[in-house]
Amino acid sequence: MNVTDSRSTTSDSQPSGALVSALTTEHYTLQAARSSTVAEANGRGLLFLSTVSGAMVALALVAQVDRLGQTFLVFALSILPALLLLGLTTYARLADLAVHDAYYARGIGRIRAFYFTLDPSAHQYWLLTPGDDLHALMRQAGQQHSRWHHFSHTATSVAAVTSMIAGVFAGLVGSRLGASSLPILGVLATVIASGMFAGLFADQERRWRRSGESEPTLFLPDGQPAVQVHGLVTAATTGTPAANLVTI
Repeated sequence: MNVTDSRSTTSDSQPSGALVSALTTEHYTLQAARSSTVAEANGRGLLFLSTVSGAMVALALVAQVDRLGQTFLVFALSILPALLLLGLTTYARLADLAVHDAYYARGIGRIRAFYFTLDPSAHQYWLLTPGDDLHALMRQAGQQHSRWHHFSHTATSVAAVTSMIAGVFAGLVGSRLGASSLPILGVLATVIASGMFAGLFADQERRWRRSGESEPTLFLPDGQPAVQVHGLVTAATTGTPAANLVTI
C-alpha cells in the first residue's frame, strides 16, 4: 500500500517573497470572488421574490374584480408557469453560487494552511483555522458544521417558494380537469409541492457531494497535511512525485 503526502516536499529555508506575494494575491482574489457570489445571490433572490410578490398582488386584484371567474383562471394559468420557470432557474443558479462560494472558501483555507507554516509559534493569533476540507466554509463563518445547514441556504428558500407555486398551479389545473372536491385538490397540491421540494433538496445535496468529490482535501483544520491512502496506486498512474510516496 502506498501513502501519499498531499503536501509537496518542503525545505528548512523560508519561502520566497514571490511565493508569499502570489499566495496573498490569490487570497484576495478568492475573497473577491466570494463577495461577488454573495452579491449575485442576493440580487437573484431579490429579483425572484419581488416578481412573485408583484404577481401575487396582480392575481389578488384580478380575483377581486372577476370573483375567481374565468378571467382569473386564465390569468393564473398564464402567470404561474412563468413564475415556476423563473423559480427553477433562480434555484439552479443559487445552488451553483453556493457551491462556488464553498469552493473558494476551501481555496482560502488551503492558503491559510501555508500561512500557518510561516511561524508555528504564532498560531494563537489566528482566529480562523486553516484547512480545505468540506467544512471550511462553516468554520470561516465561525459556525459548527451541521448536516442541516442546507436548510439555511438561499437556494433552499427559493426552492420552497417555487414548490408552493407548483402546488398551486397543480391545484388550478386539477380544478380545470374536473376535480371539484376541495380536499382532493388540497392533497394534490400538497403532494406536488412536497415532491418538488424534496427533489430540489436532493439535487442540492448532489451538487455539494459532487463538489466535495471533485477536489481532494490537502490540509486538515489544524494546518497539517492530509494523508490520502491509495491502494495499489503507483506514482506513474497518479502523477505524484516518487519522493512523496511512502511504501508501507
